[in-house]
Amino acid sequence: MRLLASTDFALRVLLTLGEAPERRRSTEELAVGIGVPRNHVQKIVQDLAAAGLVRTQRGAGGGVVLARPPEAIRIGEVVRRLEADQALVECFRADGGACCFSPTCRLAGVLGRAQDRFMAVLDATTLAACLGTLPHIVAE
Repeated sequence: MRLLASTDFALRVLLTLGEAPERRRSTEELAVGIGVPRNHVQKIVQDLAAAGLVRTQRGAGGGVVLARPPEAIRIGEVVRRLEADQALVECFRADGGACCFSPTCRLAGVLGRAQDRFMAVLDATTLAACLGTLPHIVAE
């Protein structure tokens, strides 16, 4: 399984916010902390806000915070939301794709079960379970 770079970055943003959930962080601070350009972080924050995972506030004293406690955010939820338009293989596309082996291919079933198990592990994992000491991210 492979996640989009933007999903990886979003998970990094959530981990950073989860280390100090009460602390507002600017997109600039998040960008520097996770090593991603600010414009990417701004787009990711918008996506996370639309998903109800973060709250944003503009202006002085503004910034980004988690919308829910880390214990209430499941990694599977995040991945599903951010990877919604990504098919693992051609035949998994919403339109059925253009696989020359469909409908007799048995590989699709194997890949489907593997994807289900991958997501089951992510569904069973909270953001809180992934937090630890991240000194390079939370340093002020």
